[in-house]
Amino acid sequence: MSLAGLEHSTDGGADRYAASRRWLVGLTGLTTVGVLVGVQGFLSGAFDPLVEQLAGSLEVSVGAVLPACALGVGVGLPQTVALALGLRRHPKAGLVGLGAGAVLTGWVLVQLPLIGWTSPVQWVFLAVGLVEIAASILWLRSARVR
Repeated sequence: MSLAGLEHSTDGGADRYAASRRWLVGLTGLTTVGVLVGVQGFLSGAFDPLVEQLAGSLEVSVGAVLPACALGVGVGLPQTVALALGLRRHPKAGLVGLGAGAVLTGWVLVQLPLIGWTSPVQWVFLAVGLVEIAASILWLRSARVR
């Protein structure tokens, strides 16, 4: 391989690194905002019909605080940590992003049967979680090359 070819492949790795970082940071930012809106929705009463549906599905009295805390801690915390590490270009950002994407994907997969298969928001965030996982894998691979 020529030196010019090596330089080109290095640039390609840098491009993949930058692109995967932008995707991960953007999606974790979007999800963090979504979590804040969701927590506010639970606590303000905007999601009371959903809370009642969840209480009926789980056969427990959950109130609005439990789902708000579960969303904030279970999804919001990993997303926020991944966002902060991604913005700082921390070496562990790809790995934390992978975990955050997996948690988000798992969260949505558990929610779908509980709140219904017709909610477009759930499908969007399922896709976001899967793309976060893919971006994290690309970030980890390109970081190894660098």
